[in-house]
Amino acid sequence: MQSKSAASLVLLVLSIMLSTLLVACGDGQPAFCSKLSKSADLSGIASALRSSDLSKASDEAAQLSELAGEAPPEIRADFVAVADSIAEIINLITTERDEGQSDPGQFERRREELNTRLGQIDSRSDRIRVWASEQCGIELE
Repeated sequence: MQSKSAASLVLLVLSIMLSTLLVACGDGQPAFCSKLSKSADLSGIASALRSSDLSKASDEAAQLSELAGEAPPEIRADFVAVADSIAEIINLITTERDEGQSDPGQFERRREELNTRLGQIDSRSDRIRVWASEQCGIELE
């Protein structure tokens, strides 16, 4: 039951952050725009979570983390924080599935910490969204 709740949180973060792209990158834009337009559609993570394929979700999250590490300095910290949060949520779901809740208190503390961080994701996602629009002509919804 907790896994479905955590998976729902990830899906919410994905929809807040970057779920749909309307792409229009061209000359004179930062090189990252091309990578963002090709990789920012997080449907792979969402699809993997919906089908409970946590291995694929983890692989997709790793790719997002790589993209975040290549982000321009103006948005790198925000992008890394969002990618890290998604990866940690997937890790939490995987741990719960594989090991159960051997220490429910520890699991609950970890989940609360992630919930607190998710509260910050919205503003971080907004900064990424504004940068993508202004620098790349990409509208992220």
